[in-house]
Amino acid sequence: MPEPTLKALADHGELGGILPADGGDCEEVLAEFAKAGVDIDALATRLQDEGAASFVKSWEELMAVIASKSAALAKAA
Repeated sequence: MPEPTLKALADHGELGGILPADGGDCEEVLAEFAKAGVDIDALATRLQDEGAASFVKSWEELMAVIASKSAALAKAA
């Protein structure tokens, strides 16, 4: 979870109960979304693609910072 999201949750978020092992009423909720015209499969694909792209971007940024700091340490040594 991105740090700003975590801070926002800590600041003014509320957590409900944990999701039941059987998924609770998820089927009914998804059926309501479908009735409202939401393409659940397309939405799931989009969220997975965007999530994966975000993870890759964050990973590449982290690797760049590590490489930069390693290079700076190598110069200082």
